Amino acid sequence: MIDGKLQFARTPYCVAFQAEWFRFVLTTVHIFYGSTSAADKKKREKEIDTLTSLLSKRAKKEDASYILLGDFNIPNVGDDTMKSLEKYGFSVPSAIKEHPTDLGATKHYDQIAFNLKLDDKMSVFSENEQKAGSFNFAKTVFKKEDLELYKKYFVDKIEGKSEQEIEKYYMTSWRTYQMSDHLPLWVELKIDFSNQYLEKIIAQI
Repeated sequence: MIDGKLQFARTPYCVAFQAEWFRFVLTTVHIFYGSTSAADKKKREKEIDTLTSLLSKRAKKEDASYILLGDFNIPNVGDDTMKSLEKYGFSVPSAIKEHPTDLGATKHYDQIAFNLKLDDKMSVFSENEQKAGSFNFAKTVFKKEDLELYKKYFVDKIEGKSEQEIEKYYMTSWRTYQMSDHLPLWVELKIDFSNQYLEKIIAQI
């Protein structure tokens, strides 16, 4: 039960894939945000807790790893919402935790978490190689210096406003409607475990 209901605020979606040796179920979520109140924060924690508990139980019964990703509305990596995400066997690589995903680069709303069913020597992600992060599109498109270029597209929204107010609207509202108010995360995964498999077979001979 979440907030007295048998449903998440937004329904998670699961889809199964296999890429070479790696079988996984990708689950996307958008966790409830609401407000900054203690009650809404608890609801976020409960949603994440319920979801990770459910998927961890499914992962134990299935021959597949689980990757959980999306907007968890986690403010920082030390928050209780992050603890709920990693409570039941899911883990978030440090290379993902290092990257805020809001345009202000202060919040860690989005995460990619793994619950892997692999042999010890089979690793889909290497912390040493750090092949993960966030892509800051704001450094390439809709930049601060591009304001004059795009101003004509929202002239009706800025009548009577000061230059400072116009810049604020462009930076905090308009460009997020064109792209997003979140930065996309990415991670590069290994999917070929043939060498590890052969080593395991040889060790058994």
